[in-house]
Amino acid sequence: MPETLVMKGAHGLPYSKGLMAQSLSASGLAPDRAYDVARVLEARLDERGEPYIEVGELRELAASVLREHEGDAAAQRFLDWEELGRLERPLIVTLGGAPGVGKSTLATLLAGRMGITRVIATDAIRNVIRAFFSHEFMPVVHYSSFEAGMSIDPDEVGHGDPDIVGYLRQVASVRTGIVAIVERAVTERTPMILEGVHLLPGATKAPGCVLVEAVVAIEEEDVHRSHFSLRAGDRPATRYLDRFDQIRKLQRHLVERARGRGVPVIDATSIDAAVGAGVELIRSAVAAERSR
Repeated sequence: MPETLVMKGAHGLPYSKGLMAQSLSASGLAPDRAYDVARVLEARLDERGEPYIEVGELRELAASVLREHEGDAAAQRFLDWEELGRLERPLIVTLGGAPGVGKSTLATLLAGRMGITRVIATDAIRNVIRAFFSHEFMPVVHYSSFEAGMSIDPDEVGHGDPDIVGYLRQVASVRTGIVAIVERAVTERTPMILEGVHLLPGATKAPGCVLVEAVVAIEEEDVHRSHFSLRAGDRPATRYLDRFDQIRKLQRHLVERARGRGVPVIDATSIDAAVGAGVELIRSAVAAERSR
């Protein structure tokens, strides 16, 4: 049976189960179930016996198959999600959180589910700034976030906590780079996921985008601690475990700030559940944008 071409205007591409499964899983289906539904949809296209299908008609056919196999709610989630590509404002997702909670893993998995190709870590921004400014000129960016307090003169701390004061000073130093990257994504209308410890809840201002903010956290200390033993390469576990109290302090600060500003906190104890929570936050934001 010849492949069905999915047409958008005068151009068409062969129907792809992989791409359809990605769209279905982005709307909330588990990846394996999404692929099963994509296969059913392929069979429906074969039954039609027609060489072409318009992209809008394919969307409605997919919703119909979903409605039969997964129910009305799943079909509506899919239709809501499909609106993402037609939004006038780009989607920007920010995932803040302390080191070791799984921000980068969650960002990568969400990007795969949503088909987003731009994922940026704020630590990469800090590394760029560190390359341009010497330790003498801007010492705070030459330390990890949980060690930034070491760059602060005790006389400057006053009655504050040096670890938090140093961390917030590093956040302020990295913020210019974060703002520039967000503004470029808005200008280019490019969806993006930003992840990193420097993303303070409620601090990102981007009126030209659909902004989804969340803080990633792990409540249980032992579970959080165990994440560092899984790290490899140039990030030995002992360095993080020796400063684990400071890392937990950053988490408490971020979680308290998130709750005070109404920013969702995603529990990353189970990465599968965290991905589901992230997808739902994004789906809700897209649905709200559609109703504006």
